[in-house]
Amino acid sequence: MEGVVLNDKMKREADRLLAQIVGADSMIVAVKAGARADGFVLGLETARALRDGDAERLYVIFEAALVERLKALAR
Repeated sequence: MEGVVLNDKMKREADRLLAQIVGADSMIVAVKAGARADGFVLGLETARALRDGDAERLYVIFEAALVERLKALAR
């Protein structure tokens, strides 16, 4: 979450969502966790609770984690 400014509550939630993606035990669980993370960012973005660029950074962080997890699960 480096470079993204979040308050403590939002940071905890972002970390929890990232942990769900990273710890997913199946592709379906990983994709669902990724969708929840996207919804979280969309909600923050819609509420204008993020600085310019932070939403995109969060999307990139969650997407990268999801792609890596799906690759690992495909092996």
